[in-house]
Amino acid sequence: MNKENARKIILNAVDTTKPTWSRWDVHWEDMDEIFLSRAYDQMGFDDWLFVDFLNKYNIYSIEKIGSILDGTKFEKKYNRELAGSLNSPFYQDMKKGTYKTEGKGFYKSVEEFNGGKGAAYFKLLWYMLVACNYIKVNYNASFSDYLQSQYTDYKEIKNISNDEFFKISTNEWEEFKKHKKPWNELYGVGPNVFDYIMGDIVELKFVKDSYKLDSANERFLEKTGIIKSSELNQANAVKVLSDLNLHYTLREINKGLYVYCSKLHCRGYCFCRDSQKCQDCNVNDICIKNF
Repeated sequence: MNKENARKIILNAVDTTKPTWSRWDVHWEDMDEIFLSRAYDQMGFDDWLFVDFLNKYNIYSIEKIGSILDGTKFEKKYNRELAGSLNSPFYQDMKKGTYKTEGKGFYKSVEEFNGGKGAAYFKLLWYMLVACNYIKVNYNASFSDYLQSQYTDYKEIKNISNDEFFKISTNEWEEFKKHKKPWNELYGVGPNVFDYIMGDIVELKFVKDSYKLDSANERFLEKTGIIKSSELNQANAVKVLSDLNLHYTLREINKGLYVYCSKLHCRGYCFCRDSQKCQDCNVNDICIKNF
């Protein structure tokens, strides 16, 4: 496909979906809340909605959530009999006040939460409690301190300023993740969720320059004909999109194409998943339409 048509197709997708993806921007100063709202947004659990209840009971912080397990001798591993329901011993003790105000607030949050819980609801809640306690005890209840400590340990330096951390390049960050695997100390968090936690922090250079070839981006680039399926890989996608010299960052393009083509956003977009919906796309006259 010629570059001009590719530019028009990409810009249409990113411009069209901007009202959605632009709301995802978050800031470094809110790292603790970002961790709490995203780290366990997995397996059908709407963690991003659950935190509204934590906020309601004034415990929306790593410090307060982490304090619930202070002084306990529970094993780190999830025990369904201990903490697998509101009627379990652990939650009943919370209700009684054994774990102070924070425990009562957590119990009420779990009890009142009416969003998606998924099949691993209580397991993920346990992961949250364990991880927050770990960050509280070892990293001043600060997720940003945790991140910077992981990076300085990897680089074998004493400290790093916020400004220096913000300027880390994409290549440097990818090498750090490859060798350090900074998610390993965050119970219940893997590499994909770790990327999700970090993916919208506007101050970070490595976020602006990052691109992940997820299934929605892959489908968009292949169905529109911008990149042939035989040539579709992470490195080539980054090269092709960068060469278009658009006014959006790679990460913004990444988010725009994801929204335009993901199943999750089919109510408003989903133009490249359905040949019928494709007819409503503004640039379907120049698209290859590989359905």
